[in-house]
Amino acid sequence: MGTPFISLLEPTRLDGYDRSRPHDQQPGHVPKTFCDAMSVREAVFVREQGVPLANEHDPDDARSCHWVMYASVHFTAEPELRDPATGEVIRPRRSETRSLPIGTLRVVPFPHPPHPQPGGRYVNNVLVEEDEETNDENDDDDGKKKKKQEEKEKKAAPARPRARTLTSVDEERQASALPFGADRPTTYHDGKEPYVKLGRMAVIPEFRGHHIAGQLWRAAKKWLEDNPTFFNPSVTELGMDQLKVGTPGDIPKWNGLVCCHAQESVVKLYEKWGFKVDEGMGKWYEEGIPHVGMFLRLRIKDGNPKV
Repeated sequence: MGTPFISLLEPTRLDGYDRSRPHDQQPGHVPKTFCDAMSVREAVFVREQGVPLANEHDPDDARSCHWVMYASVHFTAEPELRDPATGEVIRPRRSETRSLPIGTLRVVPFPHPPHPQPGGRYVNNVLVEEDEETNDENDDDDGKKKKKQEEKEKKAAPARPRARTLTSVDEERQASALPFGADRPTTYHDGKEPYVKLGRMAVIPEFRGHHIAGQLWRAAKKWLEDNPTFFNPSVTELGMDQLKVGTPGDIPKWNGLVCCHAQESVVKLYEKWGFKVDEGMGKWYEEGIPHVGMFLRLRIKDGNPKV
């Protein structure tokens, strides 16, 4: 593996991206860096972890910053060819070096949807109601077969979110054009302070064990520390009314708080980077995978709100 390098893609329009198709079947105007990020995410989340392809790309992708790490890898472009009679080389092997995307992560700016509900199950970022379990041991064989077939068909079909009762916080935030509203407080979040969310961290299997994730996080961390006002909303573009504030001092402003919705299996990795598990946020499931909330505060220079 040659010397890895990292590319950054700042928020960009992704109009026309077809979430039902893989990264290499997208329109030509979609940035290559984003398609490379999706190639890693498809390898890890879709093929390895079983997340439906259509659920991997979401609306946050267009407003996020994406980091992609590449490795220079040698490929055989043309194999060696020998004379079958003499064994002499007729054509030598020709190799070339390509940049292979091997890891990615994204940082999503505020505002965010409400914190996940403890014990909740989310499909395509939507909280769904679980079916009531039945344990009727008196079903006859035909009934059991029919039930198993129905369950099989249900699993094969796309999950459909069910309606649920919204909390007052949910209703208030969803009623806003931009949900710069209060959230439920947790251990490390008061429910009001703006935060950015680290996510979609993935490294392809062949390159794990080389501290790729750590290098990606350090690159994102340095960028956040160097650009603390990048995600702060512009009063000129949005207006005071849409920001739901009365004075300039109330304009949402990022002060270094970083959140991640971590899969339970990688909590220790995030802890090495300084993140702490937010017990008050609880545990929930995304695409059937258990997640917990974690927070970290970066030291950043004070910056004025955008105007």
